[in-house]
Amino acid sequence: MSFSKYIKLFISVFIIFLTACEVDNNWEKIEADYNPELIVFGLISLDPEIDSFVKVYRTLELSEESEIVINNDTIESDGNIYIFSNYEPAGLIKNAEVSIISNGNSIPFNFVSSRPYEREKNYYLDTLGTFTPQPGTIYSLNVTVPGYPSVKGELLSPEIPVLIDSLIQDTISIKRDYDIVWEKLNNGKGILTGRLGGEKDGEVSDSFIDCNPNLDRVVDIQDGSYTVVAKICDDAPLDIMFPFKIGLITMDDNYYQYFIKGEGSKYNNFLLGSETTAGYSVGIEGALGVFGSIASTMTTVIIK
Repeated sequence: MSFSKYIKLFISVFIIFLTACEVDNNWEKIEADYNPELIVFGLISLDPEIDSFVKVYRTLELSEESEIVINNDTIESDGNIYIFSNYEPAGLIKNAEVSIISNGNSIPFNFVSSRPYEREKNYYLDTLGTFTPQPGTIYSLNVTVPGYPSVKGELLSPEIPVLIDSLIQDTISIKRDYDIVWEKLNNGKGILTGRLGGEKDGEVSDSFIDCNPNLDRVVDIQDGSYTVVAKICDDAPLDIMFPFKIGLITMDDNYYQYFIKGEGSKYNNFLLGSETTAGYSVGIEGALGVFGSIASTMTTVIIK
């Protein structure tokens, strides 16, 4: 069972180099000899509910603003006319030729524009629906943009993780240690996540105050288990119990090298809403960015 609904909340964080800001036209524009470079982020997702995608941008010149107006919306309310501008990143590349290759088969990825206020779009997708990623498979990425060097990438997709429900307590407590157990894989890193379930997650989290149970941990997949240490806090036990979603994400080496910083419980990655490591490339040649892959699984327990 997938926890894709959780992951989808954070896809929009992919645009790491664009920050909207107001520009004072009285300032002198800085000019410099600079040739923009491509920035490419590609994700091969083994979760059937999360699309594999590729994002293509270019770096900005010093004189450019980070966003441009693409159109305006006019809304009438109570006799008043309101005009709202819709923006998109100035460095967005829409005319790239993008394809994913595996076992001699090439799948084209086509650009899909975002609708107004949907910033998580503007990426290249398999619009034909013929691309079904498999674990332990080598995938290549080709990106061609007029006026820029060709971009090529390669990765080995990770194995699909399996949580062992029978070895995980069906009811856990924040104030007691508990184990999360999964089928051991040969090697690699994974991310363990824990999130309170339900539509009113924010209200539930506030109920725990210092004992908020949410967790994010980088783990060694070959270990097969991880012990979540009890929290020491003064919160009184709750009279009601809540669903708690435990997820495990496996990743290829490219994803780990680019997005995971440090060891233990601290990391940064684009799917979970953190900052990313910018300014270099992993798994690709001819551009900045990364070509990576993930797989995921999820189980739900009760927390009190």
